[in-house]
Amino acid sequence: MLSDHDLISTNTLTWADKEIEAMTTDEAVKIFSEIEACPPLMRSKARTAYIGKEVDWAATFFSGEMESEKRAFLVFRHEASEKMIFTRASLADYPWLQSAQRGEPVRLRGRISKLGPLTIDLEVVSLAQIAKAAP
Repeated sequence: MLSDHDLISTNTLTWADKEIEAMTTDEAVKIFSEIEACPPLMRSKARTAYIGKEVDWAATFFSGEMESEKRAFLVFRHEASEKMIFTRASLADYPWLQSAQRGEPVRLRGRISKLGPLTIDLEVVSLAQIAKAAP
């Protein structure tokens, strides 16, 4: 499992054997603040600049639904942007998801495929559990 420090301190991902720059949680806060500062009818255009951007974010598990015997539609809460993140994953790759509870911290790595006013869709996703901080 990863610690919160591991998550926030890096913004380089290795994806398909190549290193790429990814938007960190801290950068997301700044970017989404800038989008929200735009007039409401100009926000859609501002959001399109981030389609295809790679991300490496801390989020919390919110909910999920089985789409098939092996694949799940997943919903995470991204506190930094106050948005819900939608993605899909194979339970064979992430068996721990079967027992995930709302609020469990997760590290999401992926590519933004859609960015709406309230939601973010990620594709080519990689998930990892984050160890909860000791009380």
